Amino acid sequence: MVDPSLFTLPYDQAFCTGLAAAGAEVTLIGRPLRPAETLQARGFAFAPLFYRHAESRLGRGALGRALKGVEHAAGLLRLVRLARRQRPDVIHLQWLVLPPLDDPGYARLARYAPLVFTAHNSVAFHGSAARLQRLGHDRALRRFGHYVAHTEPTARHLVAMGLPRERITVLDHPPLTLDTPAPAAGSRHDGITRILLFGALKPYKGIDLLVRAGIELARRRQDFAIVIAGQPFMPLDGLQAEIAAAGATDRFVIEPRFLTEAELAARLAAADLVVFPYREIDASGALALAAGLGKPILASSVGVFAEPPAAGLIGAVPPGDVPALAAALELLVADPAARARLAEGSRRLATSLTGWPAFAEACLEIYRRLPRPG
Repeated sequence: MVDPSLFTLPYDQAFCTGLAAAGAEVTLIGRPLRPAETLQARGFAFAPLFYRHAESRLGRGALGRALKGVEHAAGLLRLVRLARRQRPDVIHLQWLVLPPLDDPGYARLARYAPLVFTAHNSVAFHGSAARLQRLGHDRALRRFGHYVAHTEPTARHLVAMGLPRERITVLDHPPLTLDTPAPAAGSRHDGITRILLFGALKPYKGIDLLVRAGIELARRRQDFAIVIAGQPFMPLDGLQAEIAAAGATDRFVIEPRFLTEAELAARLAAADLVVFPYREIDASGALALAAGLGKPILASSVGVFAEPPAAGLIGAVPPGDVPALAAALELLVADPAARARLAEGSRRLATSLTGWPAFAEACLEIYRRLPRPG
C-alpha cells in the first residue's frame, strides 16, 4: 500500500488494518511520521521509504521543495528495489505526487506486480497543483491495471479519459473513526452553537465562504462560534483582516496548525455542527469521519455531498453562495431540533456506507483477478 506523502493517513491505517484482518500480509509505504502524527499499525508493517530528510531539515520553502523532489525520486527507487526483492501480489497506490517521476517509476513497478490506484478525486490536486504536478498527470494515471473510485462521478471521469469501465470499481468511502476516545460531552450552559470546519485548509474547501457567511451571521446574532482548525495550505491573513474589520473577531476561532488526534477528537466532541462549504470534491474522508461520529453536517451540494447516500441525509446549500450558507447557518443555530435531525441523518449515512471489512474484501477480490506480470 503506497501513499508517499501520507496524504490520507487515517484512511491508510483503516484500509491496511482491514486487509490484515482479512488475512493479507500488508506493508504501508509512506514517509516518516510528523511529531504530532500517530499510526496504529494493527497487523501490518510500515516502511517510511519517502522524504526521510526534506521536511524535517528544510521545511516548506523552495529549497525544501527541491529536496523533496529529489527524495521522491529516491523513494521511488527504494520502492522498486523492495518490489523486486519481495515480489508482492499487488501494489495499491493512493495518490500521484510528481507525475513526471511517478510515471517511469510505476512503469518499473509494473514489472514485478499488478498496480491498482485509488482515484480519490476527478480533479488532480483539487485544481491547486503546481505546474510540475500537472505535467504528465493523465499519462501517469493510465498506468494502472485497475482503479478504485469512491463515487460514480469519479468513475465517469475516468471513463471520459479513455479508461475501460470494466477496470474501474466503485466502492463507498467507509466511515472513519478516531483511535483517541472523544472527551465526555459536558453540559454547556453558555448558549453558544459551535460550528466546526476541520482538516487541511485549502482554497477548494471554501474557507473564505464560511468566513464571509459567519461575518454576515454575526450582524444578526451572537450566539455562535465558528472554529476553523487545520494545517494551512493557503494564506489566512486576508480572511483574518476581514473578520477584524467586521468586528467579528469574537465569533471566530482560527487554529492554523496540524491537530493531534486527541485535539481533533476534542474539537469534534465540542462541535454542534460540522460544515463543508467546498467548491468541489469527489470523496471526503472528513465527511466519513463526521458521519461516523454522528455529527450534524451542512455541506455544499457538490460531489459526494450531493450524491446518494449522503444526499438527503445532510444539510445542503448551493456551492459558492454566501447568503445561502449564512441563512442555513442561522436556521441551524436557532433550531436545535433541526440539528438533531441532521445528526440522525449522519448516523443513518454512517450505517449505510460500506464498512472497512467489506471494503477490504472487495479490494482483495479485485487483486485476485489481476493478471501477474509476464
